[in-house]
Amino acid sequence: MARTFAAITAELDTAKAGFPALAPLNSPSATSIWGLLRFIVATAAQTLETLWDRHTAEVDAIVARAAVGTPGWYADRAKEFQKDDGSLAVQPSGAIGYATNNPAARIITQATAKENSTTGKLFIKVAKAGAVAGALAPLSAPELVEVKGYFDRIRFAGTRLEVVSRDADRLQVSGTVYYDPLLDVPTVQAAVLKAAQAYLASLDFDGQVYVSRLTDYLQAVPGVKDVAPLHLAARVGTAAPLAFDRLYETQAGYIILEDTPGAGLLNTLQFVPNA
Repeated sequence: MARTFAAITAELDTAKAGFPALAPLNSPSATSIWGLLRFIVATAAQTLETLWDRHTAEVDAIVARAAVGTPGWYADRAKEFQKDDGSLAVQPSGAIGYATNNPAARIITQATAKENSTTGKLFIKVAKAGAVAGALAPLSAPELVEVKGYFDRIRFAGTRLEVVSRDADRLQVSGTVYYDPLLDVPTVQAAVLKAAQAYLASLDFDGQVYVSRLTDYLQAVPGVKDVAPLHLAARVGTAAPLAFDRLYETQAGYIILEDTPGAGLLNTLQFVPNA
């Protein structure tokens, strides 16, 4: 960042003080030899540094617009998809984009891209805002077709990719919660349910569920004295639940508590008064 004129002149004065031979150059006049040299050098230095700042900003802007083809680049492009917009084309800047920027048509709110190191295939997960504030939902079949067509247009030649948008994974939780017997159990159950939901809501898109962190959330509930080792399992769609001991990587990119009637968290967790 360019220094101010005052900062530069102060540095010149400090440097000059280090040379005893320059001590006679002490006139306070702005038109003295030292005063003029000081002004010229400081002005030139500030002008040069300002030009460097502008050049750096221009280069950064060019780099930001460049199509680099990294997984992060594909994830960013996913969020720029505009539904029902056929104006996608090569723009004057050389980048592929829409003729008109229309934020209202951008339906994808979350996206990640990961490359399979074995196959070299790029997997892109996307989701849109759900009906409830803060919730996510999968794209409809027609929307997903559009998004796949969009990536076919902007992908780098030779890039093999797959775009998926799935319904949320479901998390099944079983175990024992020991609570303060002086408290009303329905109140404790409601707080535990809310804590579990809060933990899942705190996860980044395409994040991981940790058994230990969910346990911490539940143990922090007022009135909960202890949580016996939790047993967690997750399912994708109608597939059989997959049990895990430490962490689970979401397949849809997001996850909610099991909502099958009779299999919810309050059905599978036991609440026992702490002795």
